[in-house]
Amino acid sequence: MKLIITDSSVFFDIIKIQALPEFFALDFEICTTDFVKSEILESEQREQIEMFIRSHQLIVFVLSEQEIEEIENFKTKRFFKTLIDKTVLWKAKQLKCPLLTGDAKLRSEAIEQGVTVHGSLWVIQIMVESKVITAKAGIEFLEKLKISNDRLPLDEIEKLIKKLKR
Repeated sequence: MKLIITDSSVFFDIIKIQALPEFFALDFEICTTDFVKSEILESEQREQIEMFIRSHQLIVFVLSEQEIEEIENFKTKRFFKTLIDKTVLWKAKQLKCPLLTGDAKLRSEAIEQGVTVHGSLWVIQIMVESKVITAKAGIEFLEKLKISNDRLPLDEIEKLIKKLKR
């Protein structure tokens, strides 16, 4: 099973379109950090995430004081207001695994640091390709994403919908 680490933006997108069970059905070992987990404040969203932690489908790395210090000293070209984004970037580099994010600044920094980066659209595409969901379900999820997250590239969503309709 391939390791993948995610930030909160992908969690929020996947929760909003009600695709969390399908996300965790993918053949990945999905991980995050305790900093990201602490960012999920809404009780219903938090409970959904907790359920996948309890069932060992989501691994949460609890960072030690020494690791936090390393992250604080971790050099990036971009300034991050909080440590949250730096924790997943640092962990992705440490584990040599892809990073899931919808954050443009984090995406750019990760790419420059040689980390493979994907976002919510890729997650849906992989769900379809791996037959976790049908193309029709993938289109429905993409349509929901268009409504729930206006920061996503509409043209890319439309391209993916077109591809799935074939």
